[in-house]
Amino acid sequence: MNLIRRHENIRLNWAILAILLIISAMALAQAPNDKNKKSSPPPPAPAKPAAQNAPASGNRQSGNAASGANTGRPGNTAPGTNGARGPNAGRPANTAPGANNTRGPNAGRPGNTAPGANGARGGNATGNAARGGNANASKAAPGANAGRPAAANRRGPPTTTREITSKSGAKIQASYRGGHVRTVQTRNMRIDHKAHGERKIVSQRNGRQIVATGRGRGYMQRPYYSHGGRTYVQRTYYVGGRPYVYAYRTYYYGGQPYYGYAPAYYYQPVYYGWAYNPWPAPVYYNWGWNAQPWYGYYGPYYSPYPAYPTASFWLTDYLMAESLRAAYEAQQAGSLGAPGLPGVAPDSAEAMASLWSTDDLIATNLMAAYGVQPYAMTGGTPQAAGKAPTAQTQISPEVKQAIADELKKQIAAEQAAASNSQQPAASGEEVPPALDPNSRIFVVSSNLDSTTSEGQDCSLTPGDVILRTGDKPDDDHNVDATVKSSKKDECPVGSTIAVDVSDLQEMHNHLRETLDAGLKTLAENSGKNGLPAAPDTTTKGGEVPPPAADTNVDSELQQAQKDADQAEADVPQDSGGQGSSQ
Repeated sequence: MNLIRRHENIRLNWAILAILLIISAMALAQAPNDKNKKSSPPPPAPAKPAAQNAPASGNRQSGNAASGANTGRPGNTAPGTNGARGPNAGRPANTAPGANNTRGPNAGRPGNTAPGANGARGGNATGNAARGGNANASKAAPGANAGRPAAANRRGPPTTTREITSKSGAKIQASYRGGHVRTVQTRNMRIDHKAHGERKIVSQRNGRQIVATGRGRGYMQRPYYSHGGRTYVQRTYYVGGRPYVYAYRTYYYGGQPYYGYAPAYYYQPVYYGWAYNPWPAPVYYNWGWNAQPWYGYYGPYYSPYPAYPTASFWLTDYLMAESLRAAYEAQQAGSLGAPGLPGVAPDSAEAMASLWSTDDLIATNLMAAYGVQPYAMTGGTPQAAGKAPTAQTQISPEVKQAIADELKKQIAAEQAAASNSQQPAASGEEVPPALDPNSRIFVVSSNLDSTTSEGQDCSLTPGDVILRTGDKPDDDHNVDATVKSSKKDECPVGSTIAVDVSDLQEMHNHLRETLDAGLKTLAENSGKNGLPAAPDTTTKGGEVPPPAADTNVDSELQQAQKDADQAEADVPQDSGGQGSSQ
């Protein structure tokens, strides 16, 4: 009996041990599963219907482009569609948190979302879309705006167009933006109203183009020289009652003509080497600007270098001074008045200088006369009465260095051109200098209206600085640029704007023209005013024969102004809620 009971106890013990082993094995198997369950991402959100995907024209062309200029920016889709202003702004397109999004385990990876959810195979794929029908920038080339550039996708205030019949029976087309007339187009004339209030008039007459930018300001352009299958034009500018003339090489790119500055003379190569390399010792130079109103006006924005170790630094200050002087004179000469300063004549130097007075009595009188607060009271440029003063950020040393580096590049290019008398012949389409991948920094040379990537209208004036980030123009001939330096109440620093390639080319021309004028000033003042003595400063023939200034530019500009006044007499200055929106 005892033996039987002992055997039963042994069987019971083995059964209990087996049960314990099974429970332990199940526990060990369950533990990693729980761990995996905790670390695994939640299931992705259901894919949105294709109808909710932003149209191709609204997608910012950056996607997951590894090296594209616009990489990492949210798309300019309509509000609420995961774009720049939607509730999911900044997230990859239509991905749920945790599903390859910024918070999931695959944060930072390209958006490999589920098929149909704006992912690798979705209709509007913006990520690594190998097969997407409207894939935007699946493999963007470095620096390029892959696909349709973002500059084309800007949407500012709506534009309304009206067709008007003048009293003479002529058809006039007027475009309105923000309720105000912005563009008037007749058979042979276009009038653009800028954000600051001035007009730009472009007309064609007798085979010549007349461009008026203000009362008694503008230029006339006509062909004057052909060589190597290339056509050169000359422009006779008229500013401040004085004509002067430059020549330009014609480029054709994307079906559009562009005009690049063509020097009429070069210096000897050794002189360019002197301007490129460091000077023997830093130069302390007195510009004599202190008594000039433009210098006081833009003092909070720009100040010259204290010393010049090389000509490129001196030329940077020369370029910026000429740009800011032009901005100030354009304000005073045209319909563009200084902010809050209506009715001050161009020659009212004493009135302008008194704005910077610290005398309380003078300040009170100025406020009563012009409705402004003086410079000394605002710490910046004059402010309209009742408007809170805003701080003015001075141009940074980094931006000034970038301008100096660009000038050095142009000095080296002119030295190479001076050493090579043979100019290349025209060969079909040519990329204009404004799109040279080695030249990306631009100093604004005339008033420029633009739209930011957020769809906000803004403007820039001469002396502002932008960095071109786009390489390929869109259908409207625009490329992207980033604002690197600007004055207050203008396009914010860091914003991305759309810039017409023609405007960029004019900025490049202005830099080249001012560079040559600065080199001429250095040559004439060699060994004077603290400047080091320069080597051979003689000149030789340049790319083109020197053009002769046209003598009738002033009268042509006056006629253009009269024609524009007559055309606009029949155009309502506000849209009146009529016309077609675009």
